[in-house]
Amino acid sequence: MGRGRRRLAPQEIEIEELGKGGSGLGRASDGRWVQVKPAPPGARVAVIPHGRKRDVWLARRAHLVRPAPEHAAPRCAVFGLCGGCALQELTLSAQRRARQAAALRDVAQGLGWTVARLREQVVIHPVEGTDQAYGYRNKVELSFAPRRFLSEADHQRGLPIGGRFLGFHAPGRFDRVVDAQRCELIDEAANALLGTLRRAILHHDDQPLWDARAQRGVWRHALLRRGEATGEHLVGLYTTSDASAEAVERVAQQLLGTPLGEATLRGVVWILNDGVADVARGEIARVWGEATLTERLRGVSFQLSVHSFFQTNTAGAEVLVSAVERALQGAGGTLLDLYCGIGSLGLALAPGFERVIGVEEIEAAVADARVNAARAGVEGEWRAARVEHVIGELAPLLSGTSIVVDPPRVGLHPKVARAIAQATAPRLVYVACKPGSLGRDAAILAEGGWRLEELYPVDLFPHTGHIELVGRFSRA
Repeated sequence: MGRGRRRLAPQEIEIEELGKGGSGLGRASDGRWVQVKPAPPGARVAVIPHGRKRDVWLARRAHLVRPAPEHAAPRCAVFGLCGGCALQELTLSAQRRARQAAALRDVAQGLGWTVARLREQVVIHPVEGTDQAYGYRNKVELSFAPRRFLSEADHQRGLPIGGRFLGFHAPGRFDRVVDAQRCELIDEAANALLGTLRRAILHHDDQPLWDARAQRGVWRHALLRRGEATGEHLVGLYTTSDASAEAVERVAQQLLGTPLGEATLRGVVWILNDGVADVARGEIARVWGEATLTERLRGVSFQLSVHSFFQTNTAGAEVLVSAVERALQGAGGTLLDLYCGIGSLGLALAPGFERVIGVEEIEAAVADARVNAARAGVEGEWRAARVEHVIGELAPLLSGTSIVVDPPRVGLHPKVARAIAQATAPRLVYVACKPGSLGRDAAILAEGGWRLEELYPVDLFPHTGHIELVGRFSRA
C-alpha cells in the first residue's frame, strides 16, 4: 500500500462504467474510483480494496450484491477466476454498449476532446458483430503447471494447490493456472481435444509439467487451432527438449483418434522450447499429419500454421472486413496494407483493387501472405520489414494509393504517423485494437490535414473488455 496511505475498508459500490481490461469502475466512500473485476456496469458489488494506483483503488470482488439490469448467467465454470471473460454477467447488447462507451472515452482522451465533442465531430456507427457469444474463438493457448489458482471458497474447502493442471494463467500470476476442464469460447471439437490432452498428459503421463518458478519440467503449452469455415483443427504440443519422444508420440496418436463429429484433425505439431520466456514458441521437432490447416475469409483461402497470426474470431473478421470496405467507399487502384500480418485484410479486400502492397515485420507472416496471395491469384507485393524502416521508400505511394493501417496495440510508430499525416492519399482507414492509440494518432494525423470522419465499432471478442474500431479519415 505504501507509507502514509490509509487502507480503505471493505464496502459496497455501484459499478458506473467499464474500465481497463473489462474491469468495472465505481466510486468509493472517499470519492475515488474503485477498479474491480469482474464487475459489470449497472451492478452493485461488495469489494475488498487491496491497494491503490495513483488515485484509483484496486479491489477484489467479495460477492455480487445486485446484478445489472440486463443480467445474464455466466456459462463458464471458472468465471471470475480466469479473468478472460469478465463480462459474462451481461447480455451481449449491454456488453457492447458498455464497451463502445469505454472506447469512445479513450479515443476522445487521445484527441484531447470530450466525448460530447467526439460525438459532434465524428459519425459513430452502432456496434457490429455476430450473434455468437460463445464458441467463437478459433485459437486458444493453454499452459501446464504444477500449481493452480483457487477461489476463496476452494481454499476454505481445503482443496490442494499442488498437482498436475492445464488451463489459463490467473491474472497477475505467472506460476499458477486456473485449471480448465473446458473452455466455453471454443467449439465442441476443440473441447474434445482438450479433454484428450487432459487425460493423456495429466492422468496417464509421468513427465513433469513446466514449473515457471524453478524453470524446469517437460510439458509447457498446448495450442488448439481450428478453421471455422472448414472444420479443420490443428494441435500444437510444446515441451522442453527433455521430453520423451515415445510419450509425445502416444499423446499425438490419442489426439488423432479423438472423435470430432464432422470436424477433422489435420495434424499434431510437436514444438521444442527450452527458453525462459513463458510463450508458446519454439522449433518444430515432428509433425503427425499436416502442419497447417485451411481457413477461409471472404472466399479467400488461408493456410495457417500453429504460429500464424489470424483474427481469432473468423465470423467476426468477416464483419470487420465489411466495415473496412464501407470505410474505403469503393476506392480502387492500389491498396497499401501496412502492418498486414499474413495479409488477411488486404487479400479479403483485393477484389476491389487492382493491386495490393503489404508490409509486415514478421518474416514468417509475410511468407504466409505470399503463399495465400498466390493461392488466391491476387496481384501484389508483400515486404518483410518494419513499417517505420520503409515508410520513406513508400512515400511515392502515399499520394495516390488507398491506405489501410492495422497497427499493434501501441498504434502507429511516430515516424509512420508523421509520414501518413503528410500524405495526400484518396482514402485512409485505421483499424485499432486499442482505441486510445487511434485517438492519439488521429491528433497527429490532424496536424497534416486529416480529419476523423467516421468510427465503426466491431465486436470480435464477446465477454471481454475489447472492441475493435475502424476509423475513416478524409483530407480536411
